Amino acid sequence: MTTKCVVVAVLAALLVSLPGSAQTASDLLQKGIHAQEATGDLDVAIAIFRQVVNSSPTNKDLAAQAQYQLVLCMLQKGDREAASKELAALERNFADMPELVAKARKLIPGTSALLPAPWGESECEQLNIKRDGVETGEYLYYSADAFLNASRGFVPNASAPGHRATDFRWELKTKNSTRSIRLTANSDTMRPVPKEDSFPYDNPRFNSDDDLGDPLAVPFAGPATDAEESVFLMRRLPLAVGYKTTLPVTSNQYAPHPMELIVTGIESVQTTAGKFNCYKVSFAAIGQTLWIGVEGARPLVKFRSGNVEAELVKVWGSEDLLASLAALAKEAGGELENANVEPGGIVRTTLRLASDLSLFVTIRKIHTSPAEIAQALQHTLRENTKDYAVHPGSLQTRSIGGQQAISCVLEPKDRDGLEYEVWIRTENLSVELFRSTNRQNIGVLRWRFDPIIDAIRIP
Repeated sequence: MTTKCVVVAVLAALLVSLPGSAQTASDLLQKGIHAQEATGDLDVAIAIFRQVVNSSPTNKDLAAQAQYQLVLCMLQKGDREAASKELAALERNFADMPELVAKARKLIPGTSALLPAPWGESECEQLNIKRDGVETGEYLYYSADAFLNASRGFVPNASAPGHRATDFRWELKTKNSTRSIRLTANSDTMRPVPKEDSFPYDNPRFNSDDDLGDPLAVPFAGPATDAEESVFLMRRLPLAVGYKTTLPVTSNQYAPHPMELIVTGIESVQTTAGKFNCYKVSFAAIGQTLWIGVEGARPLVKFRSGNVEAELVKVWGSEDLLASLAALAKEAGGELENANVEPGGIVRTTLRLASDLSLFVTIRKIHTSPAEIAQALQHTLRENTKDYAVHPGSLQTRSIGGQQAISCVLEPKDRDGLEYEVWIRTENLSVELFRSTNRQNIGVLRWRFDPIIDAIRIP
C-alpha cells in the first residue's frame, strides 16, 4: 500500500472513530459522495465508503449503497478490474437487494451487444443551449415514439424480433432557424427500416426553415444532430470507462462517415433536470463531448462543442396529456375526437361540443422557465400572426387554469373569415386552441367556448 493510501485510510478511519464528531453512517455516506462528486477526491471517497460498508452491519441499506458507490468510484478511476471485484462483493453480500445489484451490473457490461432501449413506448427530452455560459433561448430536442404501420407489419408491442419500429426525432432550434430529422428504425437493431415500410414518409425525413445557412447550427454538426440518430444509439451502447467504438455519422456529410468515440471517465453533472452520474463520451476528431447518463433511462445530459453547451432541462415519458381535457369535454356534454400523437412530443385532437361547434387543440411537451413564459407567449404570437392582422381590441392577456395565456381574433390577409386563437404556456407544456369561423359567428363561438376554455386545467 502506498504512503498516500495509508494516510487516506487513517484519515477516513478517524472520521468514524473520533467521539467528538458524532457522525452517523449516513453522515459518512454523504461525506463520501461529496468527496466523490464535488471535490473529485476518489481515494478519500473510497476509504470512507469502505468504512461505511464495514461499520454498518445493522444498516444494510447504507452499507449496500456504499458498496455500490465503490463500484462507481473504481470505474471513475478507470480500473475496470477493481470495479468488477467491488461488483462481486455487492452481489455476494447484498444479494437480497436485486435492484441495486442490477443497477451496478449495468455499469460493467459484459457484452458488445446493444443494451435494452431505455425510453419505453414514448420519451422526449430537451436540452437548453448556452453560448459562452449565457442562456440563449435555443434548444436541442430529442424524442422516441413507438411506430405503428399495420399494413407493413410493424406492431409496437409484438414479441417477435423485427416486428417493432420506433420513430426517432431530433430538433435544433436556434435564433435563426429550426432543423429536424425524423428516422424510423427497427426497435431491436436500430437500423433504418426500408422507405416502403415507413410510408408515407421518407426515411429519414428532413425539415428546415433555414434559407440562408445558419452559422449558429454549426457547433452541433456531428453525432448530436445526425441522420443516423447517434444520440439514441449511444444510449444503448455498453459504455464503460475506456470503451471505444466507431459510429457512422452523416451530419454535414453526403454519406455515413466512421467517427471514433471513447469514454474518458464518469462524472457527476448537475442540471435543471437533476443530478446525474454520466459517462463522458469524447469525439476527439471534431472536438465534441457528450455526457450520457449511467443509470435509469441513460439520457443525454450534456453536450459541449467549443464555447457552446447544451444541458438537460426536462425528460417526459408517456404521460396522458388529454386526460383533464377529455374529462372537461365530457362534463360539458362533448367529447374529444381524432386524437393523434406525433413524434416530437406533440398531441393533436378536436374538442367537439356539437356538430357545428368544435375547437382544434395542439399540445406540445416543451420546457420554459417560469420567468420566460410571458416572453415565450409573445414570441408564439409573433410567429403565428405573420400572415394575419390582429382584430382591433381582441388581444387579451389571460390566466387559464392558473397558467399564463393570451388570446386574440385574427384576420387572414389572403381570405375572408376570422380565426380565434388561444395559447397557454406552462413550465412543461404549450397548448394551442384554434378555430376558424365567419365574421357573423365569432361572437357565438366565444360566447359558448370561453367558459370551457377558462375551466381548462393543464397538467
